[in-house]
Amino acid sequence: MKPVEPAGPSSPTTSIEKALEVCEALSLAPSGLPLTDVSRAVALPRPSVHRLLAILKRRGYVRQDEDTQRYSLTLKMLDLSFRLLGRSELRLHAYPVLREYVLRGRPRSFVAVPAAGEVTYIWGAGPDEAAMRTAYGRQMPAHCAEYFDGASQGSRRLSCLRLSRAGDVGESAALVVRLGSPSAEGAQRLFCTCAPVYDYTGREVARVGVFGHGPDDGPILTEHNREAWELGRRVSTRLGHLPTAGPELH
Repeated sequence: MKPVEPAGPSSPTTSIEKALEVCEALSLAPSGLPLTDVSRAVALPRPSVHRLLAILKRRGYVRQDEDTQRYSLTLKMLDLSFRLLGRSELRLHAYPVLREYVLRGRPRSFVAVPAAGEVTYIWGAGPDEAAMRTAYGRQMPAHCAEYFDGASQGSRRLSCLRLSRAGDVGESAALVVRLGSPSAEGAQRLFCTCAPVYDYTGREVARVGVFGHGPDDGPILTEHNREAWELGRRVSTRLGHLPTAGPELH
């Protein structure tokens, strides 16, 4: 293997600078580096580098392979970047998935971040055109998460289904929540179903779903619950989530 060149001619003078030099050296070695190579790359004594690596490892920025003893970066740096990019990064990954969905003639879709009071709606606006609107700083719309917080819906004609695990798809008939009822013949009921979105750490960061109007709860008890779960799975995958084995949805 070609030896890693020192990071630069100037030597770091503080512990923070030294730790950053170590991280930068590891970023250039996808397969990781043994302690000796890290020491050579940053032009620091082995004991000093070992102490820095121990701290970075304890804080979760570096890992050490048990077999090869090589050190490499973890994804924690990426996690900090995701926190900074936040919801914009989430929309970046969710939009292509939801756009493809609505352009197939499916119902309107959304991605919501209840903790931030933000929801983005996406719907088909033409043969190959999707429209999008994001609302900020408002209470989550009823068809997304509002009713799960115990908010009163009065006489609103609403049916919701919140999916939290793959098994919920098959149990949708027992889980759907109905609020109000149509008061006139032919009145339309708003139906909605949403599923979780997870990031690469397994943390739920948002929800995606579909909604529309119809004379009964049929849509969310049949194909729409499965579609919402599949949308959530696809967006989660784009965020780096690797789900554990679970029931297949057919």
